[in-house]
Amino acid sequence: MKTSKKWLGLILLVIIVFVAISIVRGYAHKSGNTINVGVIAPLSGQYGTLGESFLNAVRMNAEKDPRIKLFVEDSKFDPKIGLSAFHKLVDINHIDILINLDSLTLEAITPLVNESHLPVIQIFESQAHEKDSIFQMLPFSYPLFTDLGVFASEKYPKITVVYSNISDLYTTDVNYFKKGLKNGALGEVKIGNGSYIRSDVTKMLADNPDAFALIVPSTDGIKFLKEFVAQKGTKKVSLICDANIEIDLAKYVEALGPGVFEGCISTNLPNTMTDSFISEYKSTFGSSEPMIGADWG
Repeated sequence: MKTSKKWLGLILLVIIVFVAISIVRGYAHKSGNTINVGVIAPLSGQYGTLGESFLNAVRMNAEKDPRIKLFVEDSKFDPKIGLSAFHKLVDINHIDILINLDSLTLEAITPLVNESHLPVIQIFESQAHEKDSIFQMLPFSYPLFTDLGVFASEKYPKITVVYSNISDLYTTDVNYFKKGLKNGALGEVKIGNGSYIRSDVTKMLADNPDAFALIVPSTDGIKFLKEFVAQKGTKKVSLICDANIEIDLAKYVEALGPGVFEGCISTNLPNTMTDSFISEYKSTFGSSEPMIGADWG
């Protein structure tokens, strides 16, 4: 019954989104105006690769309709920058509809969206938004971390959590992860701006965990894992990955080699990309692979 309701909800969501887009496009067709479409995505920083892949897909399809005019802003996965980008798109570019990728920006702009009733197509966001003009396409992040906790508990009795406290996003990820842990967290190590990574690794190893979950930005993650390799000696401590590591896995492997990630478990969204989309994407942008979520662009 729950599965049926979920699918029904998804079908209704897709219908609502297409109705919203049809209204905007229908208005443009009748008036002869262009459709000003704003796009806010993290095009640099932690999720730059993800944002660029998503934007490529948006551009690939927007070019098929000459009425569509794109205005693109980089949120850098920073809510303050995302908010500034929103003001620019609305006040200067006068967009008719917004496509937004990251959840931090959505949190910052939601009060303004609710006030203006601007249609927003939101990609990555787990918290429900109801009775508004935000159309959520692809839930992400939080429930995945609870599942990761469940899987990790089945494999490792004692788990220490290493996470970044520079953003509520990571703190929320950790809280959902701990919900899935059968025995709770053995210990917690918080990494913030200016952290002394060597001490953080020493603290984590002092717990004598069977495994540690690493929920941090890739810059801190690479530093932490380099120090972990240097300090662990003969200790057998396994790494639990997450969707953040999976997205930036190529960067991690380039810095550390593949050995660190052998046997690492993680959770991520299912791949919904069709063969036809992947083929069109590759023919348009060369041999580069589209990242997860690009097809929703």
